[in-house]
Amino acid sequence: MPDTKTIYREINCKSAINKIENKFGFCNDLNIYRGCLHKCYYCYAVYSHKYINSRDFFSEIFVKKNIVEVLEKELSSKNWNREIINLGSVTDSYQPAEKDYKIMPEILKLLIKYKTPMTISTKSDLILRDFDLIERLSNIVSVRIASTITTANEKLSSLIEPNVISPLKRFETLKEFKKTNAIVGVHAIPVMPFITEDGLENIFIKAKENNLDYVICEVLNLRGECRKIFLNFVRKNFHEHYKKYLYIYGNNGELKEEYKNKIHKRIKSLEEKYNLNYDSVDFEKVYIENETTLFDYTL
Repeated sequence: MPDTKTIYREINCKSAINKIENKFGFCNDLNIYRGCLHKCYYCYAVYSHKYINSRDFFSEIFVKKNIVEVLEKELSSKNWNREIINLGSVTDSYQPAEKDYKIMPEILKLLIKYKTPMTISTKSDLILRDFDLIERLSNIVSVRIASTITTANEKLSSLIEPNVISPLKRFETLKEFKKTNAIVGVHAIPVMPFITEDGLENIFIKAKENNLDYVICEVLNLRGECRKIFLNFVRKNFHEHYKKYLYIYGNNGELKEEYKNKIHKRIKSLEEKYNLNYDSVDFEKVYIENETTLFDYTL
C-alpha cells in the first residue's frame, strides 16, 4: 500500500502508443504510469527512471494526465490499423494510483470505440472494477488478460513482491475473466534460480485448476539497476544463495547457459504435462457483436 512518502507527479505525454519489439508479438505499447508502488525486487523496469529527474522508481509515480486525449487522436487516425496494444508492459496499469485517477476505464472505452485489440498483465484485482468494459471489448476483438505470478507460495510472494495481493487472489481474479471471451493466462516471470524455480509446478497446477489458457515462463535477467537491487535483496534474505548468484550471472546480467537450459527444460516439460503452452494458443480468435450495438455505445 502507498505510504506518506509516496509522491504523485502529473505530466503530459506527446504520444500514448509506442512501438516495441519482443518475442511475444506485441508491437504497440501503452503505459499510463511511470514508476510503481508494487516494489517487486526483481523489477526490470527501474531503468526507466534514470531518464527523468526522479528520486525513486518505487515511491515517485508519474501520471500521464492527458493520455486519454492523446490516445484518441492516435486511434482515430487514418493510419491506425487496429493493431494489438500492450497495456502496462513497463508499469502496472492497475497499481494503487489507478484507484484515484481512474484512467483505465476511459482507455477501455476508446478501445471499444475504435475496435482495438489489447493485452494486459496486472498484479492487482482492481482490474475487476472494469470487468464489464473488458468483457464488452472481448466480444468485439481479441483480448488477452494475464497476471504475473512468480510463486504460488504466499509467504515467499510477500517477501519478493511486498506490495502486491496474494497469488491466490491473483488466480481468483484470472478465474473471473474466464467468464469472458478473453484469453487468460499467467506470466510466471521471472523464474528466480534457487528461489522460485522449485515451485514452478505449483503455478501450473493452479493455472490448470482455474482452467486458464497458458503459462509463460522466463528466467530472471539482472541488468542495470535491477542487478544491484535484486542482489542486495538476495544477500539479505537468501544469503545461502548470494555467492551462487554472483557466479551464475557473471558481470553481464545474463544467466549462464547451463543453468538457463536446465530451467528451460523443466519449463517445457511442465507446459507439455499440463497442456498450457503459450505457443499453442489461438491468439487470433475474434468475437464480433452486433455493430449497431457497438456504435450505440457512448463514451
